[in-house]
Amino acid sequence: MADKSNMDSLIARVISGNATEGEIAQIGGWMAESTDNRKEYEERLEAWNASGSWISAGEIQRDRLKIAETINKNLVSCSLKSKRLARIYRAAAILAFPIAIGLTVLFFESRPSEALQHAVCEISAPSGHISQCKLPDGTNVWINSNSKITYDPELFGDEARSVQLDGEAYFEVAKNKRKPFYVRTSLADVKVTGTSFNVKAFSDSELFETVLSEGHIELELNRESKQRVVELEPGERASYDLNRRKLQVQDVDTPIYTAWRNGQVIFKDATLGDLTRVLEKIYGVKFRFKDPDMERYRFRGMFSYNNNLIDALEKFKITAKINYYIKDKEVWLSKE
Repeated sequence: MADKSNMDSLIARVISGNATEGEIAQIGGWMAESTDNRKEYEERLEAWNASGSWISAGEIQRDRLKIAETINKNLVSCSLKSKRLARIYRAAAILAFPIAIGLTVLFFESRPSEALQHAVCEISAPSGHISQCKLPDGTNVWINSNSKITYDPELFGDEARSVQLDGEAYFEVAKNKRKPFYVRTSLADVKVTGTSFNVKAFSDSELFETVLSEGHIELELNRESKQRVVELEPGERASYDLNRRKLQVQDVDTPIYTAWRNGQVIFKDATLGDLTRVLEKIYGVKFRFKDPDMERYRFRGMFSYNNNLIDALEKFKITAKINYYIKDKEVWLSKE
């Protein structure tokens, strides 16, 4: 193991949520060596959690919103000035839980024959983080872990407002009946004029889901022999399975599907298999089961993005007597 000073630094990175998967695994192994090590980690974690009371949640949230809005405005302004250049702007505006803010802009030269007439804005959230931004029309968007939205600032708002989504995002759309707002995905498009709703559609998945909190939605499937338009009312969830060619609309408890934008994952009578798939998206790991029957275990409760992977695994261990170990980027679960 590392010396005392290095271990102190490693524990701090894990508790604050800034550690790599390898560092998290290293701390997991260190805690397993002795009860004293585990006690030391738990004391550090308790001190970290207690420190959260020094700054109110409201103050933190206000700072996040101000920074996100400033980043987005500067990004759009920069894009408009560069419309004559053959470049693509790729930006990641990251608002993490706990706070970690970063902005990267990458420039790629295009061949003259393929020059773009204007820039494309991309806003993304990496593993374990949530991004928030305000679009040029005033629409607020929350972007979940490993997700992104893209849009063309030159075309946005001319006749319609349109963004492309890969992943999961929550939208509070600014009202404008003359210019509809579209969320386009590989499986379906959502059309609104002023509405609050959640959309989940990862490019590597054949499942689509949208949940309506307020307003009205028109949902159009993209991969049907006969395109179907479905209208949703508040409190309804529409899910589409491409493999089964099945569309389902049902009444749901919307906060369960939208709480992630506040840094929470709420699950109600969820299977361990469903829960680990959510954690895979958040932490960028893969879960493995020693016993496949474990996937059917059922849970009720909440996880917070403030917590790291070790905290989530410790909850499994305490509530369901499930052991775990981490190797590379795989988390193995087994019965005690």
